Amino acid sequence: MRPFLYRLACALAASAFFAAPAVVSAQPSGRLTVALPAEPATLDPHKGNTRYNYLFNSNMFEGLVMRNDKAELVPGLAESYTVSPDGLTYTFTLRRGVKFHDGSPMTAEDVKFSLERATNPATKNPLLSFIKTIDKVDILDANRVALRLKERDAIFLKKLAFAGWIVPRNYLQSAGDDGFSRRPVGTGPFRFVSRSINEQIEMQANESHWGWVPKVRTLVLRTVPEDAVRLGMLQTGEADIVAEMPPPLLDRLNAIRGVKTLSHPSGEIYWLVLNIKDGAKDSPLLNAKVRMALNHAIDKQAIINNVLRGQAVPIAGALAPSVSAVDARLKPYAYDPALARRMLAEAGYPNGFKVDMYGSVGRYTLDRDISLAIANQFKAVGVDVNLNLWESAKWVGDLPKKYYPISYQAFGNTVFDPEGLMIFGVHSKAFWSFYRNEAVDKLIDESLKIVDQKERDTHFQKIERAMYEDASHVFLWESKILFGMRDKVNWKPQPGDNVYKFWTASVEK
Repeated sequence: MRPFLYRLACALAASAFFAAPAVVSAQPSGRLTVALPAEPATLDPHKGNTRYNYLFNSNMFEGLVMRNDKAELVPGLAESYTVSPDGLTYTFTLRRGVKFHDGSPMTAEDVKFSLERATNPATKNPLLSFIKTIDKVDILDANRVALRLKERDAIFLKKLAFAGWIVPRNYLQSAGDDGFSRRPVGTGPFRFVSRSINEQIEMQANESHWGWVPKVRTLVLRTVPEDAVRLGMLQTGEADIVAEMPPPLLDRLNAIRGVKTLSHPSGEIYWLVLNIKDGAKDSPLLNAKVRMALNHAIDKQAIINNVLRGQAVPIAGALAPSVSAVDARLKPYAYDPALARRMLAEAGYPNGFKVDMYGSVGRYTLDRDISLAIANQFKAVGVDVNLNLWESAKWVGDLPKKYYPISYQAFGNTVFDPEGLMIFGVHSKAFWSFYRNEAVDKLIDESLKIVDQKERDTHFQKIERAMYEDASHVFLWESKILFGMRDKVNWKPQPGDNVYKFWTASVEK
């Protein structure tokens, strides 16, 4: 066995915040109420797949490795790990003295049970694809477990931090799946207190946590879908933080006395997906010069300023600046409608062309307004867009049929690595991909074998440049998430992390 390349870096990153013995912290106090537009579908970490499931999981549960409140990959319930030379066996040494919220000790048996449950098809875990390479979990002794993989996975630890939640075997087997989802038990910094469906989830600080104790005693996650109601709760003091506010409410948020706003890079990229894989054989979009013209036709900054109220940053290609190491030399396509018209003429379309574009209503922030703005900008260079705006369920339902010539889409960050985007949204074999480029496919395939992070960064920049030069998509922006919070609240999410951890949040008296 030899140390895994990430082990030293992770250990160094964890030394201050995650070192054992437990960090001595002040007695938790106060109540933090957070108003969110939606709630978890389930409180079982092996059954949910929405961002709000992961938000709950990240405050309630932990894995062998984890993302800390700085979004760094660090040791969690395992204090160290090694990887075999062939990359197929990960051996974890468990952290001693960890207890579940019910007081029972966390053991190797719990780890084995949890990961076997998470990878069992009968569980119907929507996150199975992230950890499907786990073939077997062996208990080596009371403090060590070995995860044996079916095939090498260069970012297995990143995926394990996203989907490898540990639950108490005895309690779950006693309570059953339904009972556990009603009253979950984990090891995380907050423990479950109660839930009123479609209203709120109440949690309390875990004062016996192995590493640290939250600063607030009570955390309440309120479910408030209506933007105006969340705004009103902030005005009256009923909520301390309101999340995911629409940009048009920015001025009203700023006008509330005793309130501050926070604009948070989400790690989510927005682009126009161009169908050059399954579209019509005579589609103008098959011509790279046409695709470049479409990129030059969009005034990204004008849409960001006037529609999104500054809650986004332009991107040059497929990588989100807050998550990935982008190549600073790669600049966004400049807004140049005259150049766009010339390029269309050079491509054989001096009078432009007609094309169908499909957008959703209600799936993305201000998606209707943005789709209309894009259609108008295309029209200004001679591209006559027949815009089809559908409610979200229908738009998503027809997306897999792959007939949309152009569609306004977003792709979010999950494991803090571009692999998710490339494998699921770009590679020609990907379920969600409308793109085909053999050279890009080859580069993506090669990325799956690269473990060293700096080498991965350089390689993904190479992929991004290849896509940029091919104008694979119309690259738009990375979105920001707008929060309003009372001045007495001290809390800040980390760039690129769209899951909110409240471990270090505090409320001044």
